[in-house]
Amino acid sequence: MERFVSLAVVSAVAGAIVFGWLHRADRWIDPEVGIGYALGIAGGSMMLLLLAYPIRKRTRSAPRAAGTVGFWFRFHMLLGLMGPLAILFHSRFSWGALNSAFALGAMIVVASSGLIGRFFYSRVHRGYSDRKLEVRALKQEMDEKLSAMQANGEAITDLVKRIQPFEDRAVVAGTNFWSSAAAVVGLGYETRRANRLLTAELSQGTGRREQRLRMLLGEYFEAVRRAAEFAFYDRLLRLWHLLHLPLFFLLVAATTLHIVAVHMY
Repeated sequence: MERFVSLAVVSAVAGAIVFGWLHRADRWIDPEVGIGYALGIAGGSMMLLLLAYPIRKRTRSAPRAAGTVGFWFRFHMLLGLMGPLAILFHSRFSWGALNSAFALGAMIVVASSGLIGRFFYSRVHRGYSDRKLEVRALKQEMDEKLSAMQANGEAITDLVKRIQPFEDRAVVAGTNFWSSAAAVVGLGYETRRANRLLTAELSQGTGRREQRLRMLLGEYFEAVRRAAEFAFYDRLLRLWHLLHLPLFFLLVAATTLHIVAVHMY
């Protein structure tokens, strides 16, 4: 359900951007008065409210009425889409004067940075629960997949022996940044190739046992990749945190300059 809602929101925002771009020359929005001016205020306010998530995240003793960290993360992502959308319509999808172009450019950079951070977050965290996918937990997950495969019968012993080395390599690769970075490409390719080959071998059977094995095999290799990539994306997420906040404050400064310039001249 959550994925469906997220997809629906992203699709609606993308559709609105396409609509606005195609009608950017119609001049039906004036950024200085009416709805155009209101969109600028609304967009700027939503971008400023983005600070609510990091503040709530660092306030561990907040009352229950303040909402969970997961709720504020979802709200943060929604504002990160709706705020730039409102500002794009406010600007009529054009750069305008120098101060306007600077503010719009800063907004685009921050919004793009947020999307990149969301991707890194999805590779390191399980859903929105703010719990990191530690390599040890993924090791346990892979062991469960192997046990489930072995529970299907004695005939898959050879299959288990063929896929076990991937788990061993994933655990080693996930312990440091560079080996994990190499595994993103190397082990990622090899696990997908092995999955195709082994699935093709299992496709000769059409029974429920073979279908379950194919499903478990795909889940197993996905867990292998997540374990191998963990250190790489975890480090990138940490670096992203160092860069994203200064970019946000640059956006605040650019927006403040834009507001002052618009109302003074």
